[in-house]
Amino acid sequence: MIGTTSSTKVQHFLVIEDELGKRTIPLLETTCSIGRDPSNSIVIQSPSASRQHALLMRVTMPDTDSHMFRLIDGNLQGKRSKNGLKVNDHTCTTHDLNHGDEVIFGEDVRARYYMTNNIADVHFLESCAADEVTGFLSNLHNPMQTLTQSGEVLASFNEAAIVRLASFPELFSNPIIEINLKGKTTYLNPAAVAQFPQLRDLQSKHPILEGLVTLIAKDHEKFFVREVEIGTQIFEQSVHFIAESDLIRSYIVDITERKLTEAALNDSERRFRAIFNQTFQFSGLLKPNGILLEANQTALEFGGLHLEDVINCPLWETRWWTNSTETQSRLQNAVLEAARGKFVRYEVDVLGAKDKVTTIDFSLKPVRDELGVVVLLIFEGRDISYHKQVEADLQQAHSELELRVQQRTAELKQSNEQLRSEIGERERAETALQSSVATNRALINAMPDWMFRINRDGIFVNYKDALNTKFPLPTEEFLGQSLERIFCQDTAQPFFDCIQAAFTTKEMQLLEYQLESESNLCFFEARIVVSAENEVMAVIRDITDRKRAEDDIRTALTKERELNELKSRFVAMTSHEFRTPLATILSSAELLEHYGHKWDDTRKLKHLKQIQQSVEHMTGLLNDVLLLGKAESGNLAFKPIHMHLTDFCRGLVEELQITTNTHEIVCQLQEQTTELHMDEKLLRHIFTNLLSNAIKYSPQGGRIDFGLAFENDYAIFNVQDHGLGIPQTECDRVFNSFNRASNVGNISGTGLGLAIVKRSVDLHGGEISLTSQEKVGTTFTVRLPVGGINGIGENKFQMTFQPLA
Repeated sequence: MIGTTSSTKVQHFLVIEDELGKRTIPLLETTCSIGRDPSNSIVIQSPSASRQHALLMRVTMPDTDSHMFRLIDGNLQGKRSKNGLKVNDHTCTTHDLNHGDEVIFGEDVRARYYMTNNIADVHFLESCAADEVTGFLSNLHNPMQTLTQSGEVLASFNEAAIVRLASFPELFSNPIIEINLKGKTTYLNPAAVAQFPQLRDLQSKHPILEGLVTLIAKDHEKFFVREVEIGTQIFEQSVHFIAESDLIRSYIVDITERKLTEAALNDSERRFRAIFNQTFQFSGLLKPNGILLEANQTALEFGGLHLEDVINCPLWETRWWTNSTETQSRLQNAVLEAARGKFVRYEVDVLGAKDKVTTIDFSLKPVRDELGVVVLLIFEGRDISYHKQVEADLQQAHSELELRVQQRTAELKQSNEQLRSEIGERERAETALQSSVATNRALINAMPDWMFRINRDGIFVNYKDALNTKFPLPTEEFLGQSLERIFCQDTAQPFFDCIQAAFTTKEMQLLEYQLESESNLCFFEARIVVSAENEVMAVIRDITDRKRAEDDIRTALTKERELNELKSRFVAMTSHEFRTPLATILSSAELLEHYGHKWDDTRKLKHLKQIQQSVEHMTGLLNDVLLLGKAESGNLAFKPIHMHLTDFCRGLVEELQITTNTHEIVCQLQEQTTELHMDEKLLRHIFTNLLSNAIKYSPQGGRIDFGLAFENDYAIFNVQDHGLGIPQTECDRVFNSFNRASNVGNISGTGLGLAIVKRSVDLHGGEISLTSQEKVGTTFTVRLPVGGINGIGENKFQMTFQPLA
């Protein structure tokens, strides 16, 4: 080695020249990593450089206070760089740097190593521009030239010891462990001692070293990586077997956070995939050139396709767009526009499974990266066939209405022509008409309608009243007043518009409006015609009775439709629910008829019981229908009796528990000390239906909670299951007759149980409510008045009914 006794501190520099230019870097750290990755201590820019290309290790010179730098090819795990390094045009894997050495990293990154103990030289190198350094460095004095070289000291350093010294930086933040082939630790860096305090005591029995020697001896591999779990932590262990010294070196990194992040990312991907595939809209991802990267399940099912049928294909060549070349060409143009960053949306007909053509609302949305470059296209499609059909129907209705308006207009024109003809005749007979003014006035006075003369500006000029009819204006002080002062704005403006239309078209205008009279809403019809050059005559008639008759007719039609719907649902229910038991009865009867003489009594009895059970099932259905019919017609009687409510609930649960061996009914019943007045029969209808539904719609079995409590003269019951649940959009219809939730699948039922429960609760003067979440469960809460009888105890007890074995 080179020794020095100089009191002046020697400074070390590396002058690097790469794609970033020339720069001077002081060597201050104990260990420097050199490479293309930004995490290195010294970053070099060149495609030929590796991400972790080399290590620069400071080595203290023996018996001196000076140090040197050793250059080592590769990273801490022992992996060499791709293109190696050269020192003074000689390829090497390790080299102790001397003043003026030239180093080439890869193919084109050059560096020179310099030392100086002149403080002025140090300040100049740290402050001057890189281009000013070249001439200065050529004259830089080597501070080591005046010192002696100790060849004996250098020779004493065994090469293996030097490599080991360079490979174990004391300041490395991750644990580094070295053991021999007997499993005994030969080196631990401070990070290893801090991370694994029991390692020195446990030696090869420690989890981080367990089985390591066996793996090396068995597989004869010099390098491998494994993961080790210790408690809640996960470590990545890079193992390097150094055959020359029979040592096993481990570099250990805590990857717990990375593993948790990977798990979170996988979970996020799974959730995204579930949402992506379950959406009702067609959606997918494209490259900017239109190549399909992903399509959701809705789009695939619509086209009767599999993902492999369309993946990596241009979207316009997939089945959805093959109904016409025009459709494909338009899509190609849309992709080009979206790739330029424009949002594209239009309606298009696409081809589905079984050649079904469907109209969709299609859109393409560009996705940009952080630089604003379009990297993906998101396509979406929403089925609007129904809306298009509605638009067509509306257009047809509009056309028919226009035709009717034209017909009516023609009729009015014809009437006007006739009126003009009559006016001519009246003009010719004006003299004769003047003599009959009194007669005409008498006739007008006899008309049962109010008449008002109103000028072009909407001012009331005169009027003629009508006997025994409602006054058609809000106030009796109206002469000389405008429409806006008499009527509210919602009536005055249409009235004024009709007056102007009458002057413009010379045709009668019809207007309906309404007024409040003695807390009643009255309807009036105004027929407005031009009566003079600047006046109109408004003939107003009370049409309240006619409007009420129309409302009554509409109400009757609505009720009739509801009745027809109820009948249809009843027929559908009875057809479905009676078919199975009738088929069972018929099958058992035919078997008894044809094979009864061959069977023993046990087999005959089995089929007879099936017939009895089917008959009992149909009888129960009919009883439910009859019971609901009584409730709907008001004939279901409420007959309260003295009863002990807690004992009643306990007995009812015992009866129902016998019917299932997969459910556990758990009761929490508050005890009562005095009997209450309630209808036991109706209570049995209520809670038999609620508990039976809880069992039926929890097909996987499980716990059912049944609770009873007393609060403020009310008995409060709760029935909770953990089954299918009811969709939120259907909760407000569950008490309708013949109504069943959409998610019950093949579970049998009539849709009458909850309707009977609701009627029975109403007869008690109580309330029933529910909370439900699909796939979580349903809770029904029933509140029944107890009539203020003081017989409620404070103690509660819990009882669990186990399912039958």
